[in-house]
Amino acid sequence: MPHGPERARLTELYFSVFPDGRERQNWPALTYIRAIPRWLRYSDYNVDPPVILEWDAAELRRLK
Repeated sequence: MPHGPERARLTELYFSVFPDGRERQNWPALTYIRAIPRWLRYSDYNVDPPVILEWDAAELRRLK
C-alpha cells in the first residue's frame, strides 16, 4: 500500500477522474486498493470489425 507522497499523488490522480471521491474519503471503513495489471485487453464489439487491443506486462511498464 502506498504511503506518504506516493499515496497523495495516487489519490489526487483518482480525484482528477472522480472528483466526488473527495466526499467519499470520509466514509467509515473506506478502502483504496492499487492494482498493477500484468495484462490488459480492450474490446469494442460495437464496430465491424471489432476492435481488440491487448497489452502485456512489458508494454504496460512502458506506459508509466
